[in-house]
Amino acid sequence: MHIRICRLLTLFATLLSGCGADTLSTRNAYPPSMSLIDAGDRKLLPSNKLVVTLDDDNFVSADGNPASVYAEFEPALSAAAYLPITIIDYPPTLPQQISAAWLDRTISTMLAADDVFCRFFLTTLVFRIPAAVNTVPGVVRADETLKRVGVQRVYFLRSSDQLASGPYFLKDGGGVVEAMRVHDDPYGAFLYGVMQDGDGFARPPTDLIPVPSRLYSTPSASLPLAGKRIAVKDIIDLRNLPTGASSRAYAAYHGPANATALAVQKLLSLGAVVIGKTKTTQFANGEAARDWIEEQCPFNPRGDGYLDPAGSSTGSAAAVAGYDWVDYALGTDTCGSVIWPAALQGVYGLRPSLGVSELHGVMPASTQLDTLGFFARDIDDFKLLHQVWYRDARKPQTKLSKIVVPKGAFDRLPASKRSVMTKFVDDMTAASSLPKLDLDIDRIWRSSKMATANQSYTDYLYSTVAHLQIWDSHAHEFQFYNAYRQKFGKTPYINPQVLHKWAIRANITKADYAEAVIRKDTFKSFLASQIFNDGAIMALPAGGIAPSYRDELIPPESVDIYLQSFSFDDSFYSILGGLPSIILPGTYGT
Repeated sequence: MHIRICRLLTLFATLLSGCGADTLSTRNAYPPSMSLIDAGDRKLLPSNKLVVTLDDDNFVSADGNPASVYAEFEPALSAAAYLPITIIDYPPTLPQQISAAWLDRTISTMLAADDVFCRFFLTTLVFRIPAAVNTVPGVVRADETLKRVGVQRVYFLRSSDQLASGPYFLKDGGGVVEAMRVHDDPYGAFLYGVMQDGDGFARPPTDLIPVPSRLYSTPSASLPLAGKRIAVKDIIDLRNLPTGASSRAYAAYHGPANATALAVQKLLSLGAVVIGKTKTTQFANGEAARDWIEEQCPFNPRGDGYLDPAGSSTGSAAAVAGYDWVDYALGTDTCGSVIWPAALQGVYGLRPSLGVSELHGVMPASTQLDTLGFFARDIDDFKLLHQVWYRDARKPQTKLSKIVVPKGAFDRLPASKRSVMTKFVDDMTAASSLPKLDLDIDRIWRSSKMATANQSYTDYLYSTVAHLQIWDSHAHEFQFYNAYRQKFGKTPYINPQVLHKWAIRANITKADYAEAVIRKDTFKSFLASQIFNDGAIMALPAGGIAPSYRDELIPPESVDIYLQSFSFDDSFYSILGGLPSIILPGTYGT
């Protein structure tokens, strides 16, 4: 376990019965006339990434004679602009005769491993051989396999460069570019798709979301995330694209980002591919689905599709929950913005320890509470990203000693949900051989006398998180508000719930904020010295007691509790303690 990942464990059981663009002109990697290519069961898009050029010096026919790229492909390219081809790397260590068994196994493996590659690309097959090889391998023994999979033309490319076996497009002039598949976004999780463009990013010529072939890169020790597709919350900078935070005015004021957020740069250096920006509440504030104005709130893929998806990392959770072509999505967490969407949308989520996330290039919400976490649908993928992304922040670990459960933590849940969660805790206890302790945390709190007033810790902390996040976020948002007015001579549109939050801020004094910092630090010290001092992990329920729907109004007396973090929520052990919180999805009836 790393970065104290097991210090705080949050459980969630959910019913898994079902698995817009801004107005700011952004850089586009393609001419507007670029059209998608229909491959039957999928739509494809040639990327702007040139990988190699076929010319008459390196292009050889199947019989070993030099071939003219112009003569072979110009008629087809004149009609279609892009020609699908498959490149297969054929190393010199293999026999001089390409065997049917080897070719059949290679193509079958490629088809099974990738959701972009398909038989559509197999009409033209190009074997890459080293430039120094004079004699091309024979293909006679593979004739039957070639015919069976639909290959009509076979060529050889002499190249010193390693080329990944996979699907490509040949364009006019002999240039070979990577192929991408484009996907619909029926849950409205994405703001838009993105593609890498030099040292930055660009929007594709489609509202669909493009993804590259997984065959282009192979995971290794230096590139453990090779081929992994990642979506990014739209308060995280991507070079050459605006960061909008669900505000058209915010995007217009700031314009395209000059640099990609450092945390994303780290992921790119590990081999990951960014595929799109996901929707968030305005300025990553607390908003119900009905509060969204300039963007439509994403739909929750779980249940009947109309359950509340929670926020503020709403789109990131929806992308992971809804689409098997998304591996990860990044989300920030200030007051539960990863914890709640992961719980309500039934995916793995991590709010990491405070301070381990690189936040340069991420719009701030609260300097006291901000973290950068992620969502995943698969436990192995979840473990992988946690291990490699936070690798530099690892700290020596205390040996795990016990599993603690706050007294009564699961009692308020309905029986069906409670039974799933308590069974998991029991199973975890048995599997780990750790003792489980039900702790009366309030009794320990009062006996510690860490607070001067003799009051429960929930009363002591009633307004702490709210005052911290309201004060901090207002400072950034109001600075933008005034700067926008000065620059454009008009008032930027602000969502009603954000204006309500600003009204609360007007009644919070600097002394109130300072007291909130003291109380946060006091509770953090209490947790470190009294609860997590000897290798304990805590098991808690996550998500709501009962289902809530996107069309429901939050009662006025509860708005500030649910959306502004007044009162005390189970997630506050992590948020105020600076501790990591893992969300684990579960299924009723198992």
